[in-house]
Amino acid sequence: MTLPANVDELYACHDFQSFLRAFVQVVRVLQRPDDFYEITTEYLELVRQQGVRHVEFLFSPATLRHFFANTDLETIVGAIHAASQSACAAHGISSLLIFDMVRNLGVEAAAADIELAIRCRQFGVVGVGLGGDEAKFPARDFKNVYARAKSAGLALTAHAGEAAGADSVDDAVLLLGATRIGHGTAAVGHPNTLSLLLQKQISIDVCPSSNEITGAWNQTQPHPLLAFLDAKIPVMLSSDDPAFFQTTLVSEYEKAAALGVGRADLAQIAADSFRHSFAADSEKSTWLQALRAYTGGEPHGGSVYCGRPGVTL
Repeated sequence: MTLPANVDELYACHDFQSFLRAFVQVVRVLQRPDDFYEITTEYLELVRQQGVRHVEFLFSPATLRHFFANTDLETIVGAIHAASQSACAAHGISSLLIFDMVRNLGVEAAAADIELAIRCRQFGVVGVGLGGDEAKFPARDFKNVYARAKSAGLALTAHAGEAAGADSVDDAVLLLGATRIGHGTAAVGHPNTLSLLLQKQISIDVCPSSNEITGAWNQTQPHPLLAFLDAKIPVMLSSDDPAFFQTTLVSEYEKAAALGVGRADLAQIAADSFRHSFAADSEKSTWLQALRAYTGGEPHGGSVYCGRPGVTL
């Protein structure tokens, strides 16, 4: 495999297709458990410096299985967990794993991911998600796979409404049972979908930088984040693929502020990120208490610290 002489060129994503090309090249480089231990360690140190308390990684076993048929996935998951445990012991930052199934690789590959997730619960695997081409591989195809995951006690999320319409969001909630939606931008302008999200208290992982680069957000219109907040739908800011989109969680909070999100809503987003995480309730309570102490009470009404000295939004 030929890599660019300048690695920065590889990560210079400017649309969805360039992101996919870069993603495939990077995946082909990461093969050994030590590779995953190293990048997990480095990433957790990076976010620790930003003031992040909790991370939920998306990891795609099916993608590795697709490129490397004989990959020992359980050993790789164990390496990620070992790095996570070391970071927790050293710095108190917690992290969990969500297995991200790939629509394009089919139902059988997704089912294999579920069984792997069940076997790897002791390695911090807490849930499953679904990415890939929404239009060609709709949620209904994966209904039984999600039912198996739910019966095993795994938390459920799914990318939806990023590259397909609002009905993709509806199906992720109603057919798959997802309690979190990645992106969900297509829900804006569809009152019934927004009402469904509000009624079921489905949280949306909003990724402003990713939306801008991939074209999921029409920049002639207000960012969907604002509509979700107006509709009182829980929102979690996410860095999506931070290396490819050259961003951090701090940067996403700053971008949200630049889009017009005020201090009270930023604090509420931080609180909802903890509430709708897949962490244990006891951990959520600890984080929310720390946030309330920082903002001087409930999340609304104060500035929220975003991890960079001197920066409040």
